[in-house]
Amino acid sequence: MTTVLIEAPRLQTVCSQILQQATIPPTDADFVAQSLTEADLRGIHSHGSMRLGRYVRELREQITNPHPQIRCLEEGPAFARIDGDGGLGQLVGRQSMKMCIAKALEAGSATVTACHSRHFGAAGFFALMALEHELIGITMTVASPRLAPTGGTLPLFGNNPLAMAVPGNGEFPLLVDFATGSIAAGNLELAAANGTPIPAGLARDLEGNPTTDPKVALQGTIVPIAEHKGYGLTLLIEVLAGLLGGSPYFGVEKKQVDAHVRDKGIGHFFMAIDPSRFMPLPLFKDAVARMVRQTKASPKMPGTAEILLPGELEARRRQERLRQGIPLAASTVEMLRKLGRECDAEL
Repeated sequence: MTTVLIEAPRLQTVCSQILQQATIPPTDADFVAQSLTEADLRGIHSHGSMRLGRYVRELREQITNPHPQIRCLEEGPAFARIDGDGGLGQLVGRQSMKMCIAKALEAGSATVTACHSRHFGAAGFFALMALEHELIGITMTVASPRLAPTGGTLPLFGNNPLAMAVPGNGEFPLLVDFATGSIAAGNLELAAANGTPIPAGLARDLEGNPTTDPKVALQGTIVPIAEHKGYGLTLLIEVLAGLLGGSPYFGVEKKQVDAHVRDKGIGHFFMAIDPSRFMPLPLFKDAVARMVRQTKASPKMPGTAEILLPGELEARRRQERLRQGIPLAASTVEMLRKLGRECDAEL
């Protein structure tokens, strides 16, 4: 796949300018652009700047509200329900996670759900916000149906992601961040745009037959991770972020996605836990660091150079790309340049 190196600050500036051209206020545009650039820095391109084309289209078609009145519907000492008013998911996620953190600092732990939101990018971006306050952060969201139940052929469940960030004393943040499907839908879109096949075993057509054609996969289903286990996990996320959040995505047909998002929106789930309520914080962070060290020092399989922890590879990639630039797919660069020309933003 052909790639082009783009410096992170320039990418973030251009993304912000494009969003501002779509009538997003500058401060909000900067935050959304930061989230997209961070995803690209960490190598999560399926949730990076390639998503800007979708965001702009949904803004222009009035699927997304550029000036939402994000509000709290109900709250208690350790919970809250947020209505995103159709705003960009990153803005809804920012307000929801900030409230979740504030309540967890007071109550020891807190849960916040959000409804009527939009695509919020990488789930790990919001989980990492908790680390700034020495909290454990957990985030989930629902997505358009891409996964079929085990033994079925119809996509009923989203490729729903789960992220958890844990404070520690290591060189990198311990961050688990993965979707419940074997491949991200964004990676299917990238492969389709570049005309490259996907590895076998990741997707099926609507009859349940394996496929390596990303265009067929986009119309079919993504194979859940560990089959029935991934199916069970995505169902759980649909319950917490969708049903409990008030904006489920279950069973929506592909042709109904835009109408569903406009009317019902997307649901999110946020949780923050204060480990200092369970043990002294230094002891907890030392225990996490010890677990990391022992894991990395454990015996390796033949041919394995190093055992990595969740979030470690992404943290290294981020540092490298801050120095050398972000390799973006040619199709993403073309899309950004096209949108950039409309607002005199040079990539």
